[in-house]
Amino acid sequence: MASLMNLLRRRTPSATGARGGSPPAWARPLFGVELSPHLQSDTGDVLVWTVEDQASTATITDQFKANAEEYHRRYAASDHFEKLFRQGLEASGVKVTERPLILDVGSGSGVNSVVPCRRLFPGARMVATDLSGELLAMLADYVLAERAADEVICVKMDAMSETVSPSAFDLVTGASILHHLDSPERGVAAAGRALKPGGHAIFFEPFNGWAIVRLAFERILAEAALRGEPLNPPVEKALADLVRDIAARSDPDTADPAFHALDDKWLFSRTRVQAMARAAGFETVRFVPHNTHKTLYRDIAAVHLRLASGRSDLALPDWAMAILDGFDAAITAHAKQEQMLEATIVLTKAG
Repeated sequence: MASLMNLLRRRTPSATGARGGSPPAWARPLFGVELSPHLQSDTGDVLVWTVEDQASTATITDQFKANAEEYHRRYAASDHFEKLFRQGLEASGVKVTERPLILDVGSGSGVNSVVPCRRLFPGARMVATDLSGELLAMLADYVLAERAADEVICVKMDAMSETVSPSAFDLVTGASILHHLDSPERGVAAAGRALKPGGHAIFFEPFNGWAIVRLAFERILAEAALRGEPLNPPVEKALADLVRDIAARSDPDTADPAFHALDDKWLFSRTRVQAMARAAGFETVRFVPHNTHKTLYRDIAAVHLRLASGRSDLALPDWAMAILDGFDAAITAHAKQEQMLEATIVLTKAG
């Protein structure tokens, strides 16, 4: 993909005299308001659209704006998410109609949602949405390179917006979006409104099984102090940061101003997701847990050290790995499935 700086050099249209024509004909009935150009190429083609939504109060942090390129680099994993889509569909038995009309919420740069969906659903038409114009600029670059402008449009908008036409889409997708929202209930409700009767929504989200990882990391930090063997400073910081992050997301105080500044806000329970889905008109709620294998906690530690630091050379000492192995030995695969870290959520709207 082109660099973000080069993409943003393409001029943003003024409020008057915006060029670039109209969205594809299939996309025009999907919004209750007119789409306006947000980002255009030098030739006047619209790369990213936007909608006016006076009711929206949603905000995003610099992780998705000024640091958008770093976020894309660190978390891009299209093959991994394609695998999760496949597993979710196969395990749930859900059948998506051919050439579906898809609303993707929280698309970001599209690498973890739009790219897998275009592979899985040939001929699909997609509306990719996000609050970050910077990340959508990267997605627009991919769309141009793939010559897919007639199949994918990028729209800067709130995932919870009611400007989307009701009962219009066959499928709603969200690759790690609900846990970023102040009110995930509103996000699920928006998906329910957007879907046709019998349509499906697929989300990938973190769950409260992370509490076990918190306990394991706290044990390692305490053991290092007892041994008088300090951990490598970046390793210690990564573990301590995750402990604090899990604590903050486990039962957050939504009235605390600090809550709204969090990028990652929630760890879900099955019960809460079921309640959100039922309230939004979904008839069936299915969960497909990720990663219930024997060395889950050992492997999670390695992945977290890499993601938290951006480095691949960090490792825990052998005694710390033995602690993680103890957790893996004590918690069976069935228990890991119940206390899941991440899961695919597959929702089906009442027909």
